[in-house]
Amino acid sequence: MPLKTAAGRSVSSQQLRKENGFSIPPSDPVRKRLKGRAWIGKVFILFFSLVVCLEGGSRLVLSINPLRRRVTGFDDASYRLQWIRLHREHQDWTGPFAIYHPTRGWALKSGIRDMKVFDGTILNTNSKGVRGKSDYNYERTLGTQRILLLGDSFTFGAEVPDEVTFAHYLEAHIPSTEVLNLGVQGYGHDQMLLYLKEEGIKYRPDIVILGFAYIDIYRNIENFFAYAKPKFTLTSGGLKLRNVPVPTPERVLAEEPFRPKSFDILFILKEKLGWALGKNEAQARAITEQLLTEIIKTTRDIGAVPVFVYMPVNEEIAPLPAFGITTNSPAVADREQYLHGICEKEKLPCLFLRPRFRQEVQKGADLHPRGHWNATAHSIAGEEIKNFLSSNGLIRSGLFDKAVSSPN
Repeated sequence: MPLKTAAGRSVSSQQLRKENGFSIPPSDPVRKRLKGRAWIGKVFILFFSLVVCLEGGSRLVLSINPLRRRVTGFDDASYRLQWIRLHREHQDWTGPFAIYHPTRGWALKSGIRDMKVFDGTILNTNSKGVRGKSDYNYERTLGTQRILLLGDSFTFGAEVPDEVTFAHYLEAHIPSTEVLNLGVQGYGHDQMLLYLKEEGIKYRPDIVILGFAYIDIYRNIENFFAYAKPKFTLTSGGLKLRNVPVPTPERVLAEEPFRPKSFDILFILKEKLGWALGKNEAQARAITEQLLTEIIKTTRDIGAVPVFVYMPVNEEIAPLPAFGITTNSPAVADREQYLHGICEKEKLPCLFLRPRFRQEVQKGADLHPRGHWNATAHSIAGEEIKNFLSSNGLIRSGLFDKAVSSPN
């Protein structure tokens, strides 16, 4: 109802209160808007505080070594954090003999001469980064058979000198044969496939031997292991290569301070759940089978014979408790049966070394089951591989027969 001022002017009650210095309470719609804004502001502050606390706590946990070791596991984030830590300590998981590679992540440096590694072991590489001093032309030598080896650190010969590796044993004990050791420390089967396609086929080998260690299948589901690496995924059209070119060390280091460590911890926890539920195991087996199939196809396409050798490691050699990544693995017999099934499906020569290794251990031989093979293990492996190739006509007549040894 309008009111009149002393001057006789009609005004509203709100105008009159305002003219006389009284505050005017906001209307209901305005009050609701103000309350809504205040509520949004409080929620934002709370959310921001939680994010800061979570990120700060995550960074604190990962900066304390005992806590970091308890939190991290077997996944991209954990391996990346491990590489960052080693880099800060002026170390390198791939070793001082490795160099960045744009498609495989890392490779052996070429032209290494008498480098002391592995507590004094001597390492050499040729002009193309193949282990040993001998250079091999892409062109074949008339009258000489050529064997190409693919594999990880066990094939490469970590912790033993050049002349002790089973690759050297084969070349020394098989007449008129060149053996090229393309094993690289830390490689998964995805990197072995790329190495075969990029370099291996240029040598036109007669035989391609893949040293199969079961632990390598887990590397095939990661895009970071000893360092950043390529990764294949399964699509409806087959294998799809990702994370190539592999980021350089400079880029990885430059991006690290800006990576949310809270995301890393959440990812690590998710992957631990994946291991516990068997999801990661199934994924690793599926992608590995396709990678091995592609290695077989690539080998046969150049007229060579693929041969798989199951290389026992750790508790597969001696009755010891599983440790590291193999705590997530199935029983040893199941691991061997996985490869045996692929070999039979592809009609592939396949050798299993565990029976011979176990026999030697029972006789008292020390094959260094808690680490990389020692000289004795390499010698036994070389002897078994040589006999297997010979007994199946792979180095005698060139008639390559189907041969699958029993894992038992």
